[in-house]
Amino acid sequence: MRTYLTSFIVSFLFVLVTTPFLIKIGIKHGFVDKVDQRKIHQGVIPRIGGIGIAMGTLFPLFLLYFYNNFVSQTLFGSIENVVVIIFGGLSISILGLFDDIKGLPAKFKFLFQIALAVIAIYCGFSINAMSTPWGVVQLGWVGHFITVLWIVGIINAFNLIDGMDGLSSGVSFFACITIMSLSIVNGYMFVALVSAALAGAVVGFLVYNFNPAKIFMGDAGSMFIGYVLAVLSLKNQSKGHTIVSMLVPIIAMGLPILDTTLAFLRRFLRNQSIFSADKQHIHHILLSKGLNQRKVVFMLYGISVVFTALAMLLIFQKDVEAFLVIVVFSIVVFVIVSKLGYTEMFYSRFKTRKEDRLENHLENYLVEKITIQNYNEMFDVLPISGFEILDCEGKRIALGGTSGGVHFFDIAAEKNKIVRLYWVSSVPTINNREAAMLLVLAKSIVKNSFFSIQENDIK
Repeated sequence: MRTYLTSFIVSFLFVLVTTPFLIKIGIKHGFVDKVDQRKIHQGVIPRIGGIGIAMGTLFPLFLLYFYNNFVSQTLFGSIENVVVIIFGGLSISILGLFDDIKGLPAKFKFLFQIALAVIAIYCGFSINAMSTPWGVVQLGWVGHFITVLWIVGIINAFNLIDGMDGLSSGVSFFACITIMSLSIVNGYMFVALVSAALAGAVVGFLVYNFNPAKIFMGDAGSMFIGYVLAVLSLKNQSKGHTIVSMLVPIIAMGLPILDTTLAFLRRFLRNQSIFSADKQHIHHILLSKGLNQRKVVFMLYGISVVFTALAMLLIFQKDVEAFLVIVVFSIVVFVIVSKLGYTEMFYSRFKTRKEDRLENHLENYLVEKITIQNYNEMFDVLPISGFEILDCEGKRIALGGTSGGVHFFDIAAEKNKIVRLYWVSSVPTINNREAAMLLVLAKSIVKNSFFSIQENDIK
């Protein structure tokens, strides 16, 4: 236990000392995250803090190389562990740093993540079998596919949730503690060691990243955290192929996994690219309810604590009790999805074929009849301050009124056009009928050619 505590403290102090230098370097060389319509922070803030998290996590491992004990032997005694954890983690952090500084295409990063996942599989970090009531089932190539999906999914989950001061750092800390506990139970001491090092790094970074943040982790940090947690949880899973070892990391990282799943679903239903950005993540929805950043972060910390507690219970419970933990987790997830309005948002897109055909006829008829001679009429009647028309990649086609605020709602008006309506205050929960009427309004906006308004026409 002393080795894990030492790893945590060394990593914590390393990041605590080096981060101020990264802040100065980021400001001096312009490696900053500038404010735009998708950002919620104010001012110019460096975005290269993630490389400090990566180096801070690897630093105690480097020191341990010169201290020969059982934990160091299990880590450095296997070339596969070194390749996947150390070189894999460092490479994805460097890739993220380059993206933070210069920018990289999303598809290139996606392919790089897949390549790292394939290397991890080759090195033995994979889901090869699963226990069932009928015995252990060998998954074969299906297990390899699930492994790639898991690694790439968790990397992007932590990347997507990194949208608010201190959020990704805090959530990853709770996940590290859970994976470390599971590793100790399963006997994977080096996994527990790396988890402790990562926990210390994110806590040290949180000192400077909590609201108001002095530095952001950027892709160099969020992708590194996601990758390391993904591969560490895979090594835990290989111990007996138990359902518990598979479900514990899922529950522990329940918040970023849930947010990513919801993002994928809403973009798919809107015919958007899964790589396109929006402002309807869980933390954005909570902000639209009138909460400030700190309250939102503490609320999401609370959810992470609940998920961590459930994951811990799952580690030490038998089958019947474990089933109850899973039921409680499912209930919590359903409540979150329902309270934030996602259930109604998704349900409004699923209708029977007959209803869908009737809806299309009604929409086409009303769109033909509705002609707004001046878009200011819409703003006078509705609690909407402006709009934007975006293509499927999120690029602006047209705009009108006052846009760029935090409170907005996206509607897929056509297969390749999204209408983003900006609310004057927080976005209300949109029910089924309101969604249908807003869809007609959005299609009318797209249809009327006079909405191709230039920047200098915005009031």
